[in-house]
Amino acid sequence: MAKTMVEIPDHKIAELEAYKDRLGDLLLLGLSQVKIQEALLLYRREIISIGRAAELAGLTEQEVVNQARAFGIQPRWSESQVQEELA
Repeated sequence: MAKTMVEIPDHKIAELEAYKDRLGDLLLLGLSQVKIQEALLLYRREIISIGRAAELAGLTEQEVVNQARAFGIQPRWSESQVQEELA
């Protein structure tokens, strides 16, 4: 198992005290959220598709659509995708 040293601002130490036994989980959860945000940013800028965003975020396409909507991003749909969804 790898170890690393992290600098934490003094004013945040008190907040982390309650989670001191779960810092690994906290870090992994944060990593997951960062990946989702990065994927959504690329999708919003029309650099990648919703499918690629799902791959980058480690989620299903439907989960990415749900996350996008939660962040106020409207998914882009082609006419064929709309027809598939309605079928």
